[in-house]
Amino acid sequence: YTIKNYNFRFSEIQLMSRYIEATYKLFIDNGDGLQLIEKTEADNPLKFYTELGMTIDGFEKNIANYQDGDNYEFTVPQEEAYGAYHPDMIYDLDKDNFMKDGVFDAGHVYKDAILPLQDGNGQRFLARVLSIDDTKVKVDLNHPLAGKDLTFQGTILVNREASDDEIEALKEGQHKHHCCGGHCHHDGEGHCHHDGEGGCGGHCHHDGEGHCDEGCEEGCGDGCCCDK
Repeated sequence: YTIKNYNFRFSEIQLMSRYIEATYKLFIDNGDGLQLIEKTEADNPLKFYTELGMTIDGFEKNIANYQDGDNYEFTVPQEEAYGAYHPDMIYDLDKDNFMKDGVFDAGHVYKDAILPLQDGNGQRFLARVLSIDDTKVKVDLNHPLAGKDLTFQGTILVNREASDDEIEALKEGQHKHHCCGGHCHHDGEGHCHHDGEGGCGGHCHHDGEGHCDEGCEEGCGDGCCCDK
C-alpha cells in the first residue's frame, strides 16, 4: 500500500553482539563420508564476538542460536562459508619472485606451502603452492575450503551478551594491531592473529587436532571457521 504525504520514521536497530566460547569439530564431505579437518577442545575453545565479522557468516548465524551447555551440529553451505572454487585464481609465477640472496628460497617455497603474497597494488593474498618446475611456481589463491560445504559439531561453553566495554576494548585492539587486509582472527581477548606476515589466518594446514604446520601461529586451531 502506498501512503501518500507521510514519512515513516524508524529508530535504528542495533544488533547486539554476543560473546561465545565453543568447542567444535569441522568436517567436509570427501565423497566417502565426512572427513575431520580440525577440532578444538574444552581447554582451548574457539572464542569470538558476534556481529563483528570475526567468523564466517553461516557459522555465526547458526551457532548463535544455541545456549550454554547445548550440543550442536549444522552444515554451512559454501555460499555462506568460503564461496565457490574459482579455477581462474590459479597462477603460474616466475621463480624469480621467490629468490633469497640470489637463490630460489626452497626452504619456504615448496609443494603445499602457504605463502603470503602481495601484488603491485599492495593487495595481500595467501597462496598454496601446487607445483614447481624449472621456471615457474604454480599457486592457488582460492581458500583451501573454497567450494566446500562445512559441517560443524560441538558444545557451547558460553553464550552471553557482550558488554559495551568489551566491544570498545576489542575495537581498540583491532586499531592498535592494524589488522592485515581485514582478515585477522581474534582470540576472544582483543588480540589478532595476522595472515599476511606468517600467521595462519585460516589458511593453515591442520592435522585434525587443531594444530598448525610450521610457520603458522601457535594455537590457531580456530582458523577454518574464522572469517576469510
